[in-house]
Amino acid sequence: MERLDIIFANRYIHACYQYQTGQTPTQSWIRAFNETEHWWPIILQHLLIGMNAHINLDLGIAAPETMPAGELAGLKGDFDKINGVLANLVGDVQGELAEIWPVLKLLNNALGNVETAIINFNMEKARDDAWSFAEKLFPLSEEKRQQAIIDKDEMIALFSRVISHPGYYPSLIIGIIRLGERVHASAHRNIGMMNS
Repeated sequence: MERLDIIFANRYIHACYQYQTGQTPTQSWIRAFNETEHWWPIILQHLLIGMNAHINLDLGIAAPETMPAGELAGLKGDFDKINGVLANLVGDVQGELAEIWPVLKLLNNALGNVETAIINFNMEKARDDAWSFAEKLFPLSEEKRQQAIIDKDEMIALFSRVISHPGYYPSLIIGIIRLGERVHASAHRNIGMMNS
């Protein structure tokens, strides 16, 4: 479990380092990092785009790197535990964001259980897909493994666009939330300046 956790976490740290030093991380991480330069995505979208890269790609890569040949099945329990922890964090983050922006609390009260269930369902699907990907990578030669990672990365990078541009009506709601985030952040800055 510790080895899986370290390899998994290091994939994000390495991607972040590559991006900051002008190198090229995976396409799914490039999409996630590039979104930080845009104004419209809300905090939850940023989190989901990052989770898309980290779970859908990195976790599937980390698993076969953790275990010696022929022993991948022994990792399944720990693999599922990591995903359980990540899924539980989504609800905590939503609650903390609602404390920052009270209107989000109203939305959470109205849609929270449904929204959390959808996110957790996607987390479960992401976990299952990541495990299937790990099983696919495990027996491959290094050359074939790298090509499989490139192919998967392209697919996951395309999905990040769905998260950042989910369509007209969801984007309209997200825009309202984003304006609220901005207004609330400005109000907090002004209060802080008055108190200092």
